[in-house]
Amino acid sequence: MNHLNERQLKELLTMNNFAEAPADLAERIKAEIPENLDATTGGAATDAGNVIRFPRIPFRMLALAATLMAVVGASWLTYRLAKETDPVSSLVEHRPTEPVSRDDSDDRASAGESGPQEQQTMQSQTRSSEARSRKDDVAAPAAPSGQVQVEEVQLEDARTPAEGQFVGGEVEESTSTIASELSALGYLAEGRVQEYEAAPEAEQEVSINVRSGVPRIESAAAPTSALPYPPPPPPPPASPAPRAKRIPPPTQLLQRRLAEPPRPPSVAPSTGGTAEPNDAPYGDVFFDSAGVNPFVDTEDDALSTFGLDVDTGSYTIARRILRDGYLPPPESVRVEEYLNFFDYGDEAPAKGDFAIHAEGAPSIFGQNDRYYLLRFNVHGREIDVADRQPAHLIFVVDVSGSMDQENRLGLVKKALALLLAQLRDDDRISLVVYGSQGRVLLQPTSDRDAIRRAIDALRPEGATNAEEGLRLAYDLAARHFRRGAINRVILCSDGVANVGNTSADSILARIRSDAERGIELTTVGFGMGNYNDTLMERLADTGNGRYAYVDSLDEARRIFVEDLTGTLQTIAAEARVQVEFNPEVVSRYRLLGYENRDVADERFRDDTVDAGEIGAGHSVTALYEIKLEGKPRRREEIATLHLRWASAAAAEMVETSHTVTGKDFTSTWDRASPALRLTSLVAEFAELLKKTYWSKGGELDGVFFRAQQVSAEFAGDRDVAEFVSLVGRAAEYRRLERGSRD
Repeated sequence: MNHLNERQLKELLTMNNFAEAPADLAERIKAEIPENLDATTGGAATDAGNVIRFPRIPFRMLALAATLMAVVGASWLTYRLAKETDPVSSLVEHRPTEPVSRDDSDDRASAGESGPQEQQTMQSQTRSSEARSRKDDVAAPAAPSGQVQVEEVQLEDARTPAEGQFVGGEVEESTSTIASELSALGYLAEGRVQEYEAAPEAEQEVSINVRSGVPRIESAAAPTSALPYPPPPPPPPASPAPRAKRIPPPTQLLQRRLAEPPRPPSVAPSTGGTAEPNDAPYGDVFFDSAGVNPFVDTEDDALSTFGLDVDTGSYTIARRILRDGYLPPPESVRVEEYLNFFDYGDEAPAKGDFAIHAEGAPSIFGQNDRYYLLRFNVHGREIDVADRQPAHLIFVVDVSGSMDQENRLGLVKKALALLLAQLRDDDRISLVVYGSQGRVLLQPTSDRDAIRRAIDALRPEGATNAEEGLRLAYDLAARHFRRGAINRVILCSDGVANVGNTSADSILARIRSDAERGIELTTVGFGMGNYNDTLMERLADTGNGRYAYVDSLDEARRIFVEDLTGTLQTIAAEARVQVEFNPEVVSRYRLLGYENRDVADERFRDDTVDAGEIGAGHSVTALYEIKLEGKPRRREEIATLHLRWASAAAAEMVETSHTVTGKDFTSTWDRASPALRLTSLVAEFAELLKKTYWSKGGELDGVFFRAQQVSAEFAGDRDVAEFVSLVGRAAEYRRLERGSRD
C-alpha cells in the first residue's frame, strides 16, 4: 500500500467496480483528526499528561487508508440492499420485448466485444438464475402483471443425442417437445396461465411477454470468480408448495428456434430453379383424399363396417410439415392414422388375440347436449422378443437420385443399422436396390458383417424403377420362402416412380397375389417434396402390411427397435369390425376416419374380403360421434361391436363381440377417462386440419387449451407432450393464414 499513489488507487478502485468515493471525503477525514495529535513524536497527549506512543505513519497514508475503508463499507451496504430485492421479479419486469438470439450473444462473448454494461447484465442474470434454482423447492415467484414466466427442464433420455452431437454427419433432434414451447408461441388459453414445474437441473428459462408474444431465452450460467462478492446463502428450508405435474420440455435446439420465424423446409425445389411453383412449400407431393364419413340415420342403416388399420404415416407427415412451418394439406389427413399413433394405456388381453375396450361421454364438440362420443379400442396380444418367429426380411431400398435430397438415403442407412442390432441369429436379411434398374445387392444371409458392408455401400444413382425393384424382391422372397417364419418385404423409399410401370395398379397385382401366400409388405416413407404418399399407403394396404413415415431417427427407432416385433409378426389377418347400433336409443352416428377402409355391411363375414392386419401388441382405436334419443340409462344397450379376424395362432377365422350399455357412459366429458378425452382431442385436431364440414365452428385454440390439461394425466409421455406442441403450432399458423387473407 505504501507504493500506491492517489492515481493508482483510483485506477484500482475503478477496475474492481467499487463505488466512487465522495469528493470531500478527504477533507471530512482531516476534520476528524484531534488537534492535540503530536505529529512530531508520533503520539497523542492524554488528560493525565502522559503520552501514548504510536508508530510514525505519514498523514497522507492515513487518509488513503480511511478512504479505502469507507469505499469497502459502501460496497457492502449496496450488496445488502440488493440482496433484499427479488432479483427474479426485477429481471422479468425490466426485460426487453425484442427477441434475443443466443447464438448472437455467444458470438459477441467469444469475440470479447461485450462492454462493462453487458458484463454487468450477464452477472445479474446469472444471480437471478441462481436465486430461481434455490427457490425451486419452495413457492414459485409470481409473474409481473401482463407477463408469464415459464421454467424449462431438459428432458433426460438416453435415446436422444445431446445437443450438438453429430450422428452420421447430422445433428439429430429429439422428437420430444414440451408445453413451454406452446407458451412461447404467445398462447394464454382462455386467459389462464399454464404453470410448469422447474427442476434443480434446469439450465434454461423462457419468459414471454403476453402482449407481444415474443419469447426470450436465457441461459443460467454457473457462478464464476468474476463476481465482486460471494453468492448469498440459501434461504432456510420451508414447506414445499404443491407441485404441478411435470410436462416434458423441448430440447435446447428446439428452444433456440422459438425466437425465430417458421423455417422453410430444407428441400431443394423438386422442379428445379430456386423456388417451388405457386409458392407451394413442397413440389411433386402426392396425396389422395378418401373423403369424409357422413352422419347416418339408424333408421336407414344401423350397421357400420370397416377394416382395422394400424398405419401412422399420416400423423408423422403432419408432424414433419408443421415443424417446417406450414399447415398440412387437408387431403393428407387420415383421421384414423392420427388416432392410432398414440398409446392410450389400454390393457392387452390376458388370453386370446384381442382385448376390447369401450366407453362413452358427452361430446364437447357436438351441436347440442344429445351428442355423445363412443370410443372402441382393440388391443392385440403381446409377444416377447424371444418368442417371435424367425424372420426373412427382404429390404427394397430406393437409391434413385431423389433419395439424395435432405439425406433421405442417409436416414435409411441409419434406420437399417438400428434394425441390425435387434436381429437374432436365426433371422436372415436380403437387400434389393433400384435406381434406373433394380438389382439384388445381397442374397439371404445371417452374416452381420456382410449385411453391414452392404448397407454402407448404398449410394444414390439414376432414375426410379420401383416396379422392377419390388418384382426382384418378391422373386427373392418366393425362392427363399421359409415356412413357419416371417416372410416380409420392407420398402424404404420416397414413393416416386418415374421409370417402368409407375402407377399403383400395375404394381399392386403382383403384391396382392404374393400377400395371399404369406409374403407381406411394409412400406416406410422418407423425405418431403418429391414424395408420393398415395403409392406408399396403397402398397402397404394391398400387401397386408403397415405404412409408416420416418421424419427423424427417433421415429426410425420406434419402428425398427421399440416396435420391431409388432412391425414384423402378424397376429391377425383380414381383421374387420361391425358396430350394430340400437335404433331405439341412437338416432344417428358418424365414424371419424377409416374412409378408405370401408367394408360393405353384407360382406362382414365374407372371408375373401381384404381387411386389415394387426401386429403383436398393436392397438387400434375407433371413435364414433352419436346422437341419442335421450340420456343413456345404465342397463340400456346402445351398441354392439363384432370383431372378426383370421387368427395366426388358431389358423382359422375367429369372431367375438362386446356390448356397450349406458353404464359405460359418463355424465360429462370432464369425467371421462383420460384415454377418451385424449382420443377426442386428437380426432378434433385431425378434423380441423382436414377442414371437414363437421368441424365448422371449431377452433384449434380450444383443442390446445384442453390438450394442455389432458397432457398432465399422461406425464412422461413424450408423444402426448409433442401433440400439445403441434396443436399450438397449427393454431398459430392458422391465425397467420387468416391474417394474410384479411
